[in-house]
Amino acid sequence: MADLAGKIVVVTAAAQGIGRASALAFARAGAVVHATDINEVMLAELGKTAGIKTRKLDVLNDEAVTSAFAEIGAVDVLFNCAGFVHSGSILEMKDADLDFALDLNV
Repeated sequence: MADLAGKIVVVTAAAQGIGRASALAFARAGAVVHATDINEVMLAELGKTAGIKTRKLDVLNDEAVTSAFAEIGAVDVLFNCAGFVHSGSILEMKDADLDFALDLNV
């Protein structure tokens, strides 16, 4: 990864999986990483890493997102990793599952 020294990076869904791996990679590249997730327990361990600041954030809550970005300030890189994939076909989805997927993913 390129040198990101001093760059401000925000990663959503950073508590596990691709989001976590990305947050760690950005930090290794020298960025100041704001790692967000709704899972505070899993996010806590990530917060022990140099260069990573953690924050509980529900990306479906407009007020919380606005507040978080107001506090963080200017952002150089946004990696919006939050997403949802329903198992099975779209024909098998309940309306609530489709609504949730569209709200989160789009």
